[in-house]
Amino acid sequence: MQDLTNIKVNFDNLIKSIHTSSDDIEFRKKSFDRFYEKGFPEIKNENWKYSPLVKDLKKFTDFNFKSTDNKNLPKELFESFDHYAIIFIDGTLISKNFSEKGIAIKQNSAFLKSIRKEGDNPILNLANAFANNGYLIEIENGFIATKPIVIYNYYSKDFSSSFYSSKNFILLNENTDITIFEKTIFDSDREFLITSNTEAFLAKNSTLKKYNVSSFNKHSTIFNFIKANLDENAYFENFNFSEDVNSCRDETVINLNGKNSSTSCNAIQYLHNNCNHEIKLQINHNEESTKSSQFVKSALYDNSNAVFQGKIYVDSKAQKTDGYQLSRALLLSDAVKFFSKPELEIYADDVKCSHGSSSGSIDDNSIFYLRSRGISEQAAKLMMIKGFLAEVVEKISDKYFRNYFYNKLGYHLDDI
Repeated sequence: MQDLTNIKVNFDNLIKSIHTSSDDIEFRKKSFDRFYEKGFPEIKNENWKYSPLVKDLKKFTDFNFKSTDNKNLPKELFESFDHYAIIFIDGTLISKNFSEKGIAIKQNSAFLKSIRKEGDNPILNLANAFANNGYLIEIENGFIATKPIVIYNYYSKDFSSSFYSSKNFILLNENTDITIFEKTIFDSDREFLITSNTEAFLAKNSTLKKYNVSSFNKHSTIFNFIKANLDENAYFENFNFSEDVNSCRDETVINLNGKNSSTSCNAIQYLHNNCNHEIKLQINHNEESTKSSQFVKSALYDNSNAVFQGKIYVDSKAQKTDGYQLSRALLLSDAVKFFSKPELEIYADDVKCSHGSSSGSIDDNSIFYLRSRGISEQAAKLMMIKGFLAEVVEKISDKYFRNYFYNKLGYHLDDI
């Protein structure tokens, strides 16, 4: 039996100290009760069977968040392209340096009670119980953004907390189009737990493109959850680039609720040493004539571990569904581990769904061919790895960010 006594004390102290609505307090209490009932996930739970978080979460017993006085994001971390910036430093919203008719951004606080529901995911319940104020982005009817929003999540050397949790909302009204680029940047070498819970709502004829980067953290444990609900003709594109994260689970649930709604979910896992990354992705086709695509590639070195759990669910009324899922892993060491669990759950008969998963090493014949053309063995391997991962980047529909990730990919691979 897990000892959650100290965590309960932390929660009780939080409830006494925060100033919020009675509805928010009640929601937090219900979320914590559901977590407390089950505790941290166990390996016997099928959804957490291969997750690196199962062992890593249990070392966290202090859930106090301490704000810092650091209010400066290093200039070299700012992106050079034109964008709207939202800056979080050590979990605190520092600035949103723009004013634009059509976009509303504020710090989220006890918002949208009607759509916040407790679920069966214990870490999601824990995150909701302890959630600090995150962000709320709302796009007004008919607004087409001409530049992206960049969200900087920066953890400095001054960050002294062992735990931080954020709750975020993205609301797109009808006939809107926005791109969001979210970066998580670590300067702290401390051991801490980060949880993030983001809900997105896409109204009729809206488009959300969300690109995410999390890289180079040595000790922290991360749980990211995104749930997106799409109405008629809405489109959600999600791309994750995960590089050398100590222990991370990215979990995404997408509900295609309107006719002709569609989504494209793609990810790269690029891991060295003892890094661990897990992707859990579920797409629910709840209406007819919906379309989805999942494409994940992993390049694994040393003793790294990667997990992919992908599911396509098709409701009985979701005729004319088109669902595609593919996961491929490149194993670059005898010590790496890759676990893949692709699933289809279909209750309609007029559908086109497929899934596949494969893993293997670099093809020796291809290396031999490149070396016969005067290319060194190391350079040949790098070319193969680049080409392997670049196929995912190719799926990015935004031309600027497609080139951005091509450059990022090439730089890091050349830097080995």
